[in-house]
Amino acid sequence: MKTAYLFALIPATLLINGCNEAESELCRYYIQNDLDNGKFDSAITRLEDESCQSTYPENEYLIDMSSAYLGKSGMTLPVLLRAMIEDDNATEELTFDSFVAEITEAATPTALSDLAISRSALEDYLNTESCKSIEFPTSAQETVCLITGFIDVLKTTMAIDALTGGNVAAWAENDSGDNPAMLRSTCALKYSFEHKTDINFSTPYNNCETGVTVDNSEPVTFITDNGNKKNYNSLTISYQGESEYFLESTTLGSTIFTKNYCELDYKVCNDVNLTTCYACPLSQDVEDLNTKDYLLDALNNGFDSIEAVINNSISDENNDVQQSIEDFKLEIKSEGCSAVPEGEDCFTMDDIINYLNNN
Repeated sequence: MKTAYLFALIPATLLINGCNEAESELCRYYIQNDLDNGKFDSAITRLEDESCQSTYPENEYLIDMSSAYLGKSGMTLPVLLRAMIEDDNATEELTFDSFVAEITEAATPTALSDLAISRSALEDYLNTESCKSIEFPTSAQETVCLITGFIDVLKTTMAIDALTGGNVAAWAENDSGDNPAMLRSTCALKYSFEHKTDINFSTPYNNCETGVTVDNSEPVTFITDNGNKKNYNSLTISYQGESEYFLESTTLGSTIFTKNYCELDYKVCNDVNLTTCYACPLSQDVEDLNTKDYLLDALNNGFDSIEAVINNSISDENNDVQQSIEDFKLEIKSEGCSAVPEGEDCFTMDDIINYLNNN
């Protein structure tokens, strides 16, 4: 492993932190200790205190908040860089699917939401959702944009893990393109994505890989104890005689992340065969985390943000990251991105789904 490169690159991504005035402010001092020692929940609790936030200049507490949630996800920058920079002594070629498999091994149970909060904190700091909108970024903004790019790539790995039903290793090792969990998941995603622009969809829907079918779509409304309602379509997807269930958000044009099964009041189902039992939304009182955002949008934005910062660098370690991204792009889209018009995203939903089903 190119450890020298790693140690050279990681500090470059962490130039901004909340303690650049050292130990003069106790709150910031303790937060830095928490971050250094992996006490991420403690750091988050301190950072949620407005009196502590006020000790930071210009909302820089958001940088530490992002770092704390990134650490809490288990998918830190050192973990990502070790997976992204190919070892000179490696016996196997670095591929995007092997990269995804290695990254997701480090994820904690709360990684999906932790990455969303980490990314959102940096958006709040930059006061923009996209680094592309910053015409003349400062060095500080470039650093934050680089980190947002890495977080977006991490989000994509988590989306792929979810699409495989939590068994990304089996998908990565499957060369025949017939992973049942992935085929059903991508069919649900494809249906949802196309349904947003064509409300006249009907079932059964067969415009997926051969043998995969959307058998049924049933409107469902989940209601929390405080009366908060969320509307979805419950999709039944079959392949090889087995069915799997997903929730579609027609407003987002995507499936959403779910966990286990529950009834419409979010009570966990003990018998998943009950007619009142559905895939359970991961989020209840907050905005849904959706597959399209984590998969398609995050991958395009992530690669763009990273390349925008390191393209002007001549360091070997940055060149290694650039080379990995170029290789990943060719793996995901055989013709690469060179012919894509400037300003347009490299990958389409079809590109991603074709890759996931034929890796």
